[in-house]
Amino acid sequence: MAAGFRVTAALALLLLAAACAPRPARQAAPLPEPTQPPASSQWIGRDIIQAACLNDLAATGAKFELIAQAEAGKDGCTLQNGVRLIATGVELVRPAEMTCPLALRLMQFEKEVLLPEALRVFGQPLKQINHAGAFTCKRMTGNSSRISEHGHGRAIDIWGFVLADGRRVSVADHFRSQGREGQYLRGVNREACRFFAVVLGPNADAAHAKSFHWDIGPWNRCGS
Repeated sequence: MAAGFRVTAALALLLLAAACAPRPARQAAPLPEPTQPPASSQWIGRDIIQAACLNDLAATGAKFELIAQAEAGKDGCTLQNGVRLIATGVELVRPAEMTCPLALRLMQFEKEVLLPEALRVFGQPLKQINHAGAFTCKRMTGNSSRISEHGHGRAIDIWGFVLADGRRVSVADHFRSQGREGQYLRGVNREACRFFAVVLGPNADAAHAKSFHWDIGPWNRCGS
């Protein structure tokens, strides 16, 4: 009887010790891996306004590439929301770097003015746009205290066009001519005032005697 009691008491003490012993801490479940953006997306990290512009530009059929943002240099030139425009609805004589908003405006102007006017005046399509560049770091013509809109990628200079049959239409050679070439050049540069903030050409000043300057900067001037 005494022996049985001792066994029972010992078993009870073991059970009590097990109940009071500290339990191992429960390990937390591992955190899920962060979701990675799809590799096919080119515009991740861009702001909403730029993404909307890029989507609109792609919808026009333009061929373009995204380019790195140019930080402000020692001369204050910058390029934000930049694209390298490779081709519009027609060929470009060479790719041009500019802001997405300028590229989109150029596409709209081409669709609504440049292409239909070529068909109306010449009876044939436009094949190529010849330009003298867009983004380039330089000072404003006639006011060296200000950076040109070219220095922010918001301007492009156009010196002529090529028609489907290979005929060249040049601002320098044909702007003041009385033929169809002059009619086309003067007409499209006047219409450019509806699409661009500043429009300059041979009627504006001597600095633009051989090319058109179209920009979307903060100033307004229609000196076609």
